[in-house]
Amino acid sequence: MDEFIQLLTKQLGLSTTDGQSATGNILKLIQSHLDPALFAQISEKLPGVQGLISDAEGSSNEGGLMGSLTSLAGSLLGDKAKGIADVTAALTKAGVSVDKIPQYLKMLVDFLKSKLGNELFAK
Repeated sequence: MDEFIQLLTKQLGLSTTDGQSATGNILKLIQSHLDPALFAQISEKLPGVQGLISDAEGSSNEGGLMGSLTSLAGSLLGDKAKGIADVTAALTKAGVSVDKIPQYLKMLVDFLKSKLGNELFAK
């Protein structure tokens, strides 16, 4: 995952710490939505995943104003909107500005596809 963090610092101008925090938060969200066996397969192909998640474990995206807004979005608009709000909250909390979120997500998807292959990525 160090390769991805370096891409973030170069292309988005994030600090290494913010890139690690953002990626750890997103990986933690991904992990919470996947079967543990599937996530274990993903972790095997992406060295450093568990460390990023462990670093993100101490932070919670449920508190404060953003936590209230994500809960409200989930109540009003359903699970898809809550998922979008959770991703936005995880990234902004880590220092990614809202205008950089689409680029961050595209970079992450492209990176994961390249490392995991289409078959594992599609699961």
